[in-house]
Amino acid sequence: MTQKKDMLTINNIDDILKSCVLIRYLNADGKEFKKITYKNKVYDGANIVSEKKINVDCLDLSKAKELFEALDFQELVRVKYVVTVFSDGEKEFAFQDVENLGLLVEYESTKNMENYTTEQIMEEKQIMAEEIRSTGIIVENYLDVKKAYELILANIKQG
Repeated sequence: MTQKKDMLTINNIDDILKSCVLIRYLNADGKEFKKITYKNKVYDGANIVSEKKINVDCLDLSKAKELFEALDFQELVRVKYVVTVFSDGEKEFAFQDVENLGLLVEYESTKNMENYTTEQIMEEKQIMAEEIRSTGIIVENYLDVKKAYELILANIKQG
């Protein structure tokens, strides 16, 4: 949800996404998680070089939505997906079947890159991309795919 939906254009999707809050319902192995999340992603061109999250547990997501609507937030995009995670203890791959987008593979790094330079982060991402490619499961060459961004872009192009 964002207060800037009316300002959305094809050229400012990333900026609008930085002003969003996510109202999230997660179900992992029968355990429910309800959260309000803010993500601050830092970009170097088209690549995400860092991300900070603020998560708040929420008992009632409908009340949270009502609160944000009272603050003039509007729903920008609804992202629905089912995730299957595979891990060998060192590497973790999340296969995300995203409604209206397709199947994405996310590599979860176990490294703490908090003090890495942008160059070091990009080097790590290249290593991760090569590891994914080496499995033979990747068919497209995308380093960073942002689900909300891609869904918003598709909606703008259709509308």
